[in-house]
Amino acid sequence: METIQSQFRREELELASAIGAQANPLKDRVLELFKTLPDPLLSAEEVTKLLALQDQSETIEALGALTAEGQIEKSQTTSRPLDPENTTLYRVAQKPFSRLKLIGIESRLNNGQTRIQFTCDGRLIRSIAKVDRLDSLSKTGNQRDEIVRHVKAISKGISSGTQVPNSILIILLAEQVAGAEEDSPESFIRITPLADFTRITSPTDDSSAIQEFRPIQIDFPYRRAAFDEEKSALLVDGQQRTAALSLVDIDSVPHFALSVNAQVSTAEEARAVFLVSNTTAKIETQFSRALIAAMSDSPAYLASERPRALAARSLALEDSDSPFFNLVQYPGAKSNKKPPVAYNSLFQVLTVFTESSIPLGDKPELALAYVVKRGFNLIRQLWPTAWGLKPNDSRLMHAVGLRSMAGLLVTKLESLYSNHGNIQADELWTEIGTSLKRLQTHLIWTVADTENAIKSAVRTYNEDISQSQNTSQDIVALTKKIKQMSLFLDTEAAKGSSKSKRN
Repeated sequence: METIQSQFRREELELASAIGAQANPLKDRVLELFKTLPDPLLSAEEVTKLLALQDQSETIEALGALTAEGQIEKSQTTSRPLDPENTTLYRVAQKPFSRLKLIGIESRLNNGQTRIQFTCDGRLIRSIAKVDRLDSLSKTGNQRDEIVRHVKAISKGISSGTQVPNSILIILLAEQVAGAEEDSPESFIRITPLADFTRITSPTDDSSAIQEFRPIQIDFPYRRAAFDEEKSALLVDGQQRTAALSLVDIDSVPHFALSVNAQVSTAEEARAVFLVSNTTAKIETQFSRALIAAMSDSPAYLASERPRALAARSLALEDSDSPFFNLVQYPGAKSNKKPPVAYNSLFQVLTVFTESSIPLGDKPELALAYVVKRGFNLIRQLWPTAWGLKPNDSRLMHAVGLRSMAGLLVTKLESLYSNHGNIQADELWTEIGTSLKRLQTHLIWTVADTENAIKSAVRTYNEDISQSQNTSQDIVALTKKIKQMSLFLDTEAAKGSSKSKRN
């Protein structure tokens, strides 16, 4: 009931319960609830609780009937704080938007752009700005999921009277922003200057401006129960703070101010802003890399990671012939079951190749994806019983196995590439495949494969592989062991070939 108590005052909750106790048909009581409360946006579970009903299935049936009649509208694409994915939300239909007019300060930046600052009741924010979740498959969005423990900690602080001093950040979508004098749709944000810019000069150089600002009015289309597709702003930084307010009892804290930084920009630019704004409150490395791959460009300080991020995206999500396709826990990509390969394991495999002497050309992301795909397809073919399993069942799918085999592939490419001059030469990969084939019976990755393996392979598994972890020491040690085995087998094969030629 935490989220209900944050939305409605005690007297509103009592009124809802009284509506539920009426004897008229349930459909009528549900509709009366939506028309009586202040423009609620509710799930079926919340409607059931508000009306103090016992059977949620009956509530869903009533909501379905009202939706079919056009008296209630629903959305499965609107994201409220802490809602499970695909939660269906309902609101009363055909309620017009009003206008939310806030006063802010617009500051002119040294690059000619401007930034807007204002303070308002934090509970308004989620009605005007949507959280744009990262969807890696469609390359949209920029936000991770809420961190529930963090959200609850903030909500406790707010409830105890602690203020939140740091500003949230929103993007006003440029294509939906207009000046007050423009003939713009009602769905647009309108920005009206209230005075000219004031220029403050430096105390040591009166030709240098250190501040340029003016008061403005920001006029938002507003509906408390707005669906995400109706909002003209993106919440880029601050979803944890605004989510925390959804857990704070509105009777205890009727109003809670949040400071807001805003700028007029595009959804694409919002991703770069999100990355920069989260360098102090660090986002997960894997999420940052997945976001880089979803962008058409990336900030300069992340440029070195971009080829690997793009190659990881291709291997995990786009190329169905890739051995890693649908096997990677890719941020922003939903899966029915947890894939076996950690995103950062794939990224580190790619790092092994980028740190080698293999020429990657002017499109390194394409070359990286190619060599990893071709090399690990050979590995998948030669160790099929170990590929695609959970890391606990197959050490090949663990970071230590993947990175060790990446190291082996790099060594072979570095030694053989000069003989062929083309990283895509079929002869090169045939030679690598032949070398890996020699290793096949001497290297196993699962407990099940120890039953029919040769004694030396079982010994290597038990002593060098089964207990290896994702540490630098273990990875270096296992890579060295596998390289030595492969070199010995190749050398013995060369000796045998030379001997047969002499005979």
